[in-house]
Amino acid sequence: MGNTGTLSVPGRLRLGGWHLHGADFTGGPRRRVAFVVHKFPPESLGGTELYCWGLARALTAQGHEAHIFYPTPSLADGVERVEREGVYLWRVPLPASRENEDPVRQYWHTYRDLGIEAAFQRFLQEVQPDLVHFQHVQGVSARLIELAAPLPRLVTLHDYWYFCANSQLIRPDRRPCDGPSAGCRNCVDCATERADLQWMRPLRPLVALPFAYRNHYLRRLADEVDLFLAPSAFLRQKYVEHGFPAEKIVVVENGLDVDKLAQVPEANVLPEPPVRPHFGFLGSLAWQKGVHVLIEAFNRLDERVSLTIYGSERTFPDYVAELKRLARHPNIRFAGLLEPQQVGGALRQMDCLVVPSLWYENSPLVIQEAFGVGVPVVASRLGALPEKVKDGSTGRLFTAGSVDDLAAVLQDLMTHPQMLAGMAERIVPAPSMTVHAAYLEQIYQSMLVEK
Repeated sequence: MGNTGTLSVPGRLRLGGWHLHGADFTGGPRRRVAFVVHKFPPESLGGTELYCWGLARALTAQGHEAHIFYPTPSLADGVERVEREGVYLWRVPLPASRENEDPVRQYWHTYRDLGIEAAFQRFLQEVQPDLVHFQHVQGVSARLIELAAPLPRLVTLHDYWYFCANSQLIRPDRRPCDGPSAGCRNCVDCATERADLQWMRPLRPLVALPFAYRNHYLRRLADEVDLFLAPSAFLRQKYVEHGFPAEKIVVVENGLDVDKLAQVPEANVLPEPPVRPHFGFLGSLAWQKGVHVLIEAFNRLDERVSLTIYGSERTFPDYVAELKRLARHPNIRFAGLLEPQQVGGALRQMDCLVVPSLWYENSPLVIQEAFGVGVPVVASRLGALPEKVKDGSTGRLFTAGSVDDLAAVLQDLMTHPQMLAGMAERIVPAPSMTVHAAYLEQIYQSMLVEK
């Protein structure tokens, strides 16, 4: 196939929607698929990791052989390779020195690691996969893309990492970023803020060089990728704006793990909300998720409404403490981190999910999950969220960061709960992971034929 971008993909997901068009899901030959991801359950439960795990299991159920390569800390000798639910896990132990690295080595290891590269070469020799599907290589090594040649190579774009070192396009002043400037000088502000090295900013032209090199290196590797999958049109457009080949980036919405959502938590694990309508937040308790905006808006409502906030309080304890100080409404509850099997039950208790993000969200798994159990969503009018939530149809949109706008939307829904019922009726769930995997199976087959 080369790098011409002429791959004939058998069907597309409609931009901004859930429906498949033109895909033929007839079974093909058994394939051996290798995945590369930066983290993995149960140690890490982010959307990328959960998606990779769900896709690997779905492909296995369809008769294929899935192998997942990923690094992990604190790994005991002799357990590097395990089989879990028919999926083969190839785990690379991270050295203890990674925990206390200086900023230079830490930055280098975000996109290169010689030890992991050697382990990946051994992995390819032993597994002999038909193709490699990269989920994320941050903290692994971007060179794995090059090392996988001449096999067909796909990359799913879960965020903006291939042109933004912090992956989220957020500036230190908490405003969305348009991406690296010429020479990456604005990237220095982000890096020095995160590493508490502001004293280096007067040396901006010199400090910017490693960022410019990194982005040039990753962009060169992108030319070797056969196909990029973007879960949203917004994400695809951002990559095109930053010089990535439009003809190689296909919009394919992620699949939904319906079996996980169907699980019923043990009795009394999720107490009933004190009053309804019951709104909820489920995700990382980090400032870019905008939970403080939600709490401040909720404080303006009367006691006929309740809010439950699910998320780990350990990751960013200072921010959580700030949230709890802000919360004055008597029906705001902090309910901690959910186990995966509890997510469906928690969402079913909600009348509406709120996603008040302040960054360019790509394709939040939690919106798919809410729609999967028929729960409408209120979301920021930012990034790909307007693609996912149809204002007035399957939810409501508000101006990102605006307490006034969000409070007005919540007040409207509290006063007219019948609107929530109408939105719930119009929700169309995302394709199941089984359907999604069958679609990718056809893409894999096309790539193997044309390679």
